[in-house]
Amino acid sequence: MNKASITNKSKLEQILDIAKKNGASQAEIIQKSWTENPINFENNRLKTLESNESSGISVRVIKNNKIGISSSTNPDEIERAAISAIEASEFGPEATFEFSKETLNSPTEEKSTNLELPLENLVERGTNAIEFLRTFHKDILISGGFNLGHGETLYLNSNGISGKRKKSIYSSNFYAHLVRGEDFLGIYDGNNSLDDFPNEKDMCNKIFEKLNFSKETISMTTKKYPVIFTPQAAASIFIDILAVLLNGKVIEQQISPLIDKLDKKVFDEKLSLVEDPFSGTQKADFDDEGMKTKKKDLIKSGIVNSFYFDLNTASKMNKKQNKPVCSSTGNGFKGGLAIPPSPSLTSIQVKEGKIPLKDMIKSIKEGILIDQVLGAGQSNTLAGEFNVGIDLGFKIKDGNIQGRIKNCMVAGNIFELLKDNFEISSDREWVSGSELIPAFFIHDLTVAGK
Repeated sequence: MNKASITNKSKLEQILDIAKKNGASQAEIIQKSWTENPINFENNRLKTLESNESSGISVRVIKNNKIGISSSTNPDEIERAAISAIEASEFGPEATFEFSKETLNSPTEEKSTNLELPLENLVERGTNAIEFLRTFHKDILISGGFNLGHGETLYLNSNGISGKRKKSIYSSNFYAHLVRGEDFLGIYDGNNSLDDFPNEKDMCNKIFEKLNFSKETISMTTKKYPVIFTPQAAASIFIDILAVLLNGKVIEQQISPLIDKLDKKVFDEKLSLVEDPFSGTQKADFDDEGMKTKKKDLIKSGIVNSFYFDLNTASKMNKKQNKPVCSSTGNGFKGGLAIPPSPSLTSIQVKEGKIPLKDMIKSIKEGILIDQVLGAGQSNTLAGEFNVGIDLGFKIKDGNIQGRIKNCMVAGNIFELLKDNFEISSDREWVSGSELIPAFFIHDLTVAGK
């Protein structure tokens, strides 16, 4: 190929050419760019209005049946990125898969990324939100604000497969912090959307309501109570644990207790967990390996219906089984440019139940409502266990919220708790814009107080 024809090719195609000329049997490149436009407030004052941009490329090759990966935040370093991936392959893991051969759909155009950010309007809205929350107490400190992020992902491989994803994410969030003697109270509310900035007035009303609930602090005796987990708390515990147990990587490593539970009823029929990559802020038509995403029932009416894989974990499962029993489910996403793709979920939805959250609360004579937890990542997740501190929780007495509980922990095992003796609310909320979650009502759960 002459020099002129190389010059006329795109930068991504040039990288693929260089990789193949240096011995790669297959190559793929992904380019990611992201722009942040934050309006941040800290301790009741406007802090930053500075936009920032980031971009980079990642090259993955297969040479002599071994995988090499390299990345660069300077897309102009074309040759170096390709050569580094070739060099890394000498010491890389065995390649048990081929790069994508799926024809990708034309990119779905999101909202225009050239919209002018209404800075003055957002600063005014943020200032008004802070002034409203400060009416609760003169010493309260409010942080948070708004952000508009624009992102684009380009994918290309040596099999002629290419695709582009574009996305704009609008974010609103506020955090109220109040110190009264040795009492530290922190209440958060925020969300993300693909359409517009989530309504900060609704968030502030929720925060204000929880501040009022927190005026009185109550100690709890250690014993079993009916416990309600709000969508935010349920996502932090139940959904996070289920996501780990269904992950193709832990399935392939045979350390998930669900490894032999496919097509078996493990949970109550009220529990259904769906991944929908075409909704929510994590929507994506294809993953970072050029594989089409697809909607899937992970848990259907209590039955373990599907695990989720990237190319690597699916191929390793096939090698162990000595037959093609698994394939990528379009869940190979990169946690960073220098990191290989790994099984990751897009948008998650839990099927709604039959009882409104407000009726759940009214039905409780004495119990707990948990909204924020601490230490969920330190639990024995692979056993389905959690042991977390209650960062923000309230006592329920005779169907009403009585006050904030302090110095309490809650522990349990999802295989026991979600098998029976629990309910799911009929109303759901988007958590972080990517998880549509109801409240979880556990009828009998030990709460440890001090």
